[in-house]
Amino acid sequence: MRRAVPAALAALTLSACAYVQVGFGRRVSDRELALQDEIRAYYEDVGAAFASGNAQALTQLFAPGITRPMTRDRIRAWAEDFFAKHGPARFTVVSLDFERLGPVSAVVRLDYRVETRGGDGSFAGVERDELVRRDGRWSVTAWEKETDEPRRHKDTKNGGKGNGKRLRPVVNP
Repeated sequence: MRRAVPAALAALTLSACAYVQVGFGRRVSDRELALQDEIRAYYEDVGAAFASGNAQALTQLFAPGITRPMTRDRIRAWAEDFFAKHGPARFTVVSLDFERLGPVSAVVRLDYRVETRGGDGSFAGVERDELVRRDGRWSVTAWEKETDEPRRHKDTKNGGKGNGKRLRPVVNP
């Protein structure tokens, strides 16, 4: 009996280690990669709306029933005011982390910057976005701002200034 207890503990420990290893080493499916690409394309559309200074296009990227932290009407009013004051701007995704991802909903952690031509009106931050997919299109249903400052990423290739990846603006024809 005394030998059975250590053997059982060893087996339990090894099985737990194997489980953790499988969890971290799991292969991302082609479907998950496709969903991630769709959400990245959504943020490219956000970039296109900022690049064109189009308040209507930016507003349409939010779900009609959004209420947190503001309604779609308030988003439209904010965008119209922002573009009237600052004109088109550059929206840059510094990083995008997928916290939950499914075929009809997702939660992402977005680190971003918006830069205006003169710098006045530029802003950045980290937020958690909740997205939903309806009729083949993703839209934000809610967001929660975590900070007004972008995260600092350790990157030895870029002197610790982040990954430097910028979504290319996509201009709608």
